[in-house]
Amino acid sequence: MSTAPPEPRRTDTPPGTLRVAVVGSGPSGVYTAQGLAAREEGPPVAVDVLDRLPCPYGLVRYGVAPDHEKIKSLQNNLRTVLEHPRVRFLGNVEVGSRDHLCPAELLRMYHAVVYCVGAATDRHLGIPGEELAGSHSATEFVSWYSAHPDSPPDAFLLPVSSAVVIGVGNVAVDVTRVLARAADELRPTDMPEGALRSLTASTLARVSMVGRRGPSQAKFTTKELRELGALAGTEVRVRADELSPDPYFAAPAPLPAAARRNLAVLREWSER
Repeated sequence: MSTAPPEPRRTDTPPGTLRVAVVGSGPSGVYTAQGLAAREEGPPVAVDVLDRLPCPYGLVRYGVAPDHEKIKSLQNNLRTVLEHPRVRFLGNVEVGSRDHLCPAELLRMYHAVVYCVGAATDRHLGIPGEELAGSHSATEFVSWYSAHPDSPPDAFLLPVSSAVVIGVGNVAVDVTRVLARAADELRPTDMPEGALRSLTASTLARVSMVGRRGPSQAKFTTKELRELGALAGTEVRVRADELSPDPYFAAPAPLPAAARRNLAVLREWSER
């Protein structure tokens, strides 16, 4: 899988071509560019995909866990789009800040501008102690082990024996799995060396996942959930008394199939 950004290919556009700027080079931005460049009716469209980072692909590059190589390989599909003769990627272009391009300037340069940017800030829990040392958002941790340019390369993990992950979605499962997985298993991935060194030296022995709601309302997918149970040298413990208050735990029939599968996995673990 190539990680180098595609080379800008277009130097000019023929008369009558519509010029469109797409701000954001994650999947939504790249597929927007694909749709615009591929349209067959009306005048041709030339697309510039802009991103404040030097490399494209957004969360596919900086949000997918390093041990999920199959999902990260989607970068190859996105690269194909950016190599279209009427699509050009321009990195290190920041839009909206005082010292960089403003939206009005973009509109003077292009016939249309499409914004395909994600949420850049974390959603805070609003609980006491959230601001204390050792409390981090998933965005910070994922950016660190994905070598995001905004993330400092310094060791993230302090010499602690336990960690708590708040949340029951796939991101929470990713964070838990990376914390619990043996560093040797992560070494063949594209995880940065600084993160590998920190995880190798970690004294972490216990990771707890905490959810606000019941197991029937968890948002992780069964495939990702099962990966926790397959980690070498790791034991997953689920307390039945923490599952039983959910009325669907004993009678899951009305739930969608995905939620029933999750409950079946959790029930199996609770009966060990």
